[in-house]
Amino acid sequence: MEIKTQSVKELYEKDFYLWVQENLRLLKNREYGLVDWENLLEEIEDMGQRYLDSAISHMKTILEHLHKWEHFRYREYVGRSWIKSINNARDELRTIFERHPSVKAKVQEKETLQTA
Repeated sequence: MEIKTQSVKELYEKDFYLWVQENLRLLKNREYGLVDWENLLEEIEDMGQRYLDSAISHMKTILEHLHKWEHFRYREYVGRSWIKSINNARDELRTIFERHPSVKAKVQEKETLQTA
């Protein structure tokens, strides 16, 4: 089946999974001229950004729940849920940093820029 670049681009909006599979097939077959480069590059960029966004989200949860724990623990059971949430977010953050060390470097870089 002959696939044209425009057809692959149309798949991006109509059937994302098929778009991924088709671009993968084209890359494996070294049919680079038919690859939907514009959307592929955007997706690759978004993949990396998701890890950074996730790390930042976990850090926000940690800070927010540490603040609540420090200032609003009026019932023991409420405090336990915040501690559990803090520990879960720390575990997730640790996992992200272990699997993707450059995300940790990027977070530290952003922190340095914001405090400067």
